Amino acid sequence: MGRPVKGKFLGATGVDATPAIPVRADIDGTDFEGYIVKQTGSRSYRVSNDGDTLQGKCVLVNKITGHDAGECSIVGLVNGQAVACQKLTNRLFTDWDNNKYTWTTADDSSESLLILTAV
Repeated sequence: MGRPVKGKFLGATGVDATPAIPVRADIDGTDFEGYIVKQTGSRSYRVSNDGDTLQGKCVLVNKITGHDAGECSIVGLVNGQAVACQKLTNRLFTDWDNNKYTWTTADDSSESLLILTAV
């Protein structure tokens, strides 16, 4: 699995002292924005919606929105453009074109964001 993401970046998103990695996912036919509960593999995660009413396992796909059941995406921002993640490690975000970025979490007062910098 490489270097798994540190636990301090997992958890509820939004206004928080330590912003977490946001995720977009579909569990049982319900598409939502939420957060990562646990990393279960290099491309698979246990996720939950922000209200903690829905939780399940999903795998990363090359989509920004419109997920099917069991799919999720971690979306980062590069110069304001959304980029879908193929693989996320403790230090690197790799997109579906194999471009690599360093990443950091940020909070814009309404949501948690993943900010990317090209390597």
